[in-house]
Amino acid sequence: MEPERPDSEWVEPEKKKKNEEYYLEPEPPRRRRWPWFVLGGCLLVCCACVILPLVLFGAGSVVVSTVVESSEVTELGTTQLALDPAATDVTFRIENEVGDITIATGAAGEIVVEYRKVARGIGQGQARSYLDDITVRLDEHSDGTIALITERPGGAWSLGRVSEVDLTISVPEDVVFDLVVNGGVGSLRIESGVRVGHIDAQVNVGDIVFNGALDEGLVDSRMKVDVGALWLYVPGDLYAQIDAETGVGDVTVDSALDTTVREERRDVTSQAWRGTVGSGSGTAPAIELRAGVGDIGIYLE
Repeated sequence: MEPERPDSEWVEPEKKKKNEEYYLEPEPPRRRRWPWFVLGGCLLVCCACVILPLVLFGAGSVVVSTVVESSEVTELGTTQLALDPAATDVTFRIENEVGDITIATGAAGEIVVEYRKVARGIGQGQARSYLDDITVRLDEHSDGTIALITERPGGAWSLGRVSEVDLTISVPEDVVFDLVVNGGVGSLRIESGVRVGHIDAQVNVGDIVFNGALDEGLVDSRMKVDVGALWLYVPGDLYAQIDAETGVGDVTVDSALDTTVREERRDVTSQAWRGTVGSGSGTAPAIELRAGVGDIGIYLE
């Protein structure tokens, strides 16, 4: 007995024609999806390992900073030193790790320093302890050098420890100063009337603004900032060679100044200007200006 045939008709698979010959089109391969699931899982694990600690660290930092900010102690004070009445030239060295430094003219015959000490810690007791560690010393050494130094036995920066000292210094206007300034984080300002025969100043992070009186006996000087701007204001009768250069930033020279340009160069990020300001006889003193990241400006006062 023959098996019963189905009523449906036999349908041949679709044939493709290639080079006048017919062939059966193969079925597309099945996509394997499991590698994508594995990759997605790995990415989730990586994100959890990287982002979660950052979130937790950020939250912890906010909590710590809130506590530190709420535990701030401030102290104002003054120290002074009498100068030799016969002194006309004084070497003055200043060192301050964190805080602004301002030098202006004041009473004759003495240097007066007004300071503002600020300390922050985890709790008022700790902040007070940090503040008591800060010492502002104004001394005259045996060689005649006057030194103003802020001392921090534990350093200005540590876990939960933040401190700074702002200095406002008054000096006689009839004394010519040889200034040596080492600043860390904070700006340096030298105001009008402060007579300077030489300056060697450096600030790590902050601006330098020089508006002092450059003495006619000026000798080679230097000012440098690692991160920050540097502004030099000079008198119209200044005779000096200026060498200004930035790593990242612009150099601007006031068009009102009488200048003779020796070199002017601009790269992608940096700029340099070298020339003579004013005119005179003999070799002009050199003023070197350097800014790592920041602008330099040379202006007529």
